[in-house]
Amino acid sequence: MSSFESVNESEAMDLASWSKLTLVEQRVLGAIFHKHAVQPFSSLLSREQWASEGLSGAEAKYSFANLRRQRWIESVHKSWGEQLFYIPASQMETLTIAYAQRVGLTVEQMTMHADVLQEGKPDIAAELLHLIAWIGREGLPLTGKGTIHKKTIQKLSAITVLSSTDFDGLGIRYEHSDLYPIHVAILLDLLLSLNLVQKAEGRIRIVDHQLQQWLKLSWGQMHQEVYQACVDRYGNTEPALQHFRHQLAVLSLGKNVWCRIVNSTCEPQIRGWLYALAGWGYGDVGEDQSGALAFRWLIEPQSLLNLRQEAVGEAEPCGFYMQPDFEMLVPPEAGPDVIWMLEQCAERVTRDRMSIYRMTRERIISAIARGYGLHEVMDFIDHYALTGIPENVRIALADWAKETDVAPLTVDRNMEVMDASTGSAEDQKLLEKDVLSGVSSSFYTPDNQGLVNVPASLHGLERDHSVIEKKFSLLGVEEIPETWYREWRRYHSSTARQIAAKAIEWQTKLGIQQENCTQYLIPHQLEGHEQWTLSGWCMLDSSGHAAETEWRTFSPSEWDTMRLILPDDVIT
Repeated sequence: MSSFESVNESEAMDLASWSKLTLVEQRVLGAIFHKHAVQPFSSLLSREQWASEGLSGAEAKYSFANLRRQRWIESVHKSWGEQLFYIPASQMETLTIAYAQRVGLTVEQMTMHADVLQEGKPDIAAELLHLIAWIGREGLPLTGKGTIHKKTIQKLSAITVLSSTDFDGLGIRYEHSDLYPIHVAILLDLLLSLNLVQKAEGRIRIVDHQLQQWLKLSWGQMHQEVYQACVDRYGNTEPALQHFRHQLAVLSLGKNVWCRIVNSTCEPQIRGWLYALAGWGYGDVGEDQSGALAFRWLIEPQSLLNLRQEAVGEAEPCGFYMQPDFEMLVPPEAGPDVIWMLEQCAERVTRDRMSIYRMTRERIISAIARGYGLHEVMDFIDHYALTGIPENVRIALADWAKETDVAPLTVDRNMEVMDASTGSAEDQKLLEKDVLSGVSSSFYTPDNQGLVNVPASLHGLERDHSVIEKKFSLLGVEEIPETWYREWRRYHSSTARQIAAKAIEWQTKLGIQQENCTQYLIPHQLEGHEQWTLSGWCMLDSSGHAAETEWRTFSPSEWDTMRLILPDDVIT
């Protein structure tokens, strides 16, 4: 099975829409996609670059206008009026498939097994829950400089399965890099950019209404949100690397299938990205027998793209195995709600495919103090303990509950929770605005503040809603004889020179015929007057379908008839 046989129904529909574009429109879109991916740009390719595509400047501009009209290309205005163009990110998957050969395949399916260099760590979504729960219990105060205390950073570094070596190859820039290890910076940046925590009143607080919405998501939906944030915030924006990242996800046959990284001119950056993916738990990094890099997804890669909503079915509830020694063996199928509650009433011992938590007296007392009643804890264990609760555990829980006389809280479950009744007036206004705007249903947005310095994006710029004219206008076309572009005719040398000059001015093609041979030129320069020559790019395929061109110089004696080749819909 080839990479392209894994195209799903949605992508097939988008490809069908792409296939309805004209060949010239496809070529223009392909050239822009190849050069820019989804990076913004302010101008089209040069005349020379379009000529290398077998296109005149007029054809490119005409097709570009059509692509804008059909929303394959969008635009925004900066505050000072500059217009920026971009291919919408929603088109990235379709164009990755359509232009894989043109851009150059960097991902190739393997038939052999690869040697593992770096195993994927347990998934990042559960690690974020672990960190939020820790913040809720321990607090995260800031210094007068707005940074986290050094001892607290050391604790954060110790409680996670991530390490700096997972992300050293990303080359990202972030605030206070001398203070925060990169893995700690990324964890905190993710929580901030997902709007699960915010800086307020000299500390980092949990945004409770966002957290409650987050806990309603499935693991798959969490992985989508986190992956999108990781790509936007830590993925190199160089177009070649954007192409690679999408090929890795779009052209893969699925999880647990090795693919080889080939034809790569960005090997260090690609290696850094693959190791980061392994750190976030998305896949394994390996190498084949020749030493080429390889990667294996541990989840379905296409489920990460464009924040698609996965099909929601009635999943079988999965809990844990309660042991007489108070340890709980937690399989990877346990849902976010289970993990979150375990984080409240038990200590995490180890985290792997099968994680281990241990229920302790201190953690139970802490949970009750923060508003979790003993009946709530018991109901949770009763519901999710797959083999029941050992009697000694049940007795111990009851005894521990009697040891605390802390009244259960009814609103805030800990001092680090931030809801509409806490925080400064400014923080409260921001929260109220978030609630009113429905931000709880959308977690990651590019303008959320974090620790990482994210490259400038189009977010927040004014969208251009102007109507794109369907017809293409050439200045002064109504002033020339229609025969120049409607008929093949022989002209006097001086008139032929005028026609060639007009083709250069308008950046249109020029057709020339001699006997039974027709050639199409993209003229560039005229030299001489009485005895003149015309230089430019000659289409080697008279059909105009091929992009191959050759630079040539002609004299008017080399053709019999000629005419201007104008875009089909030119205003006349």
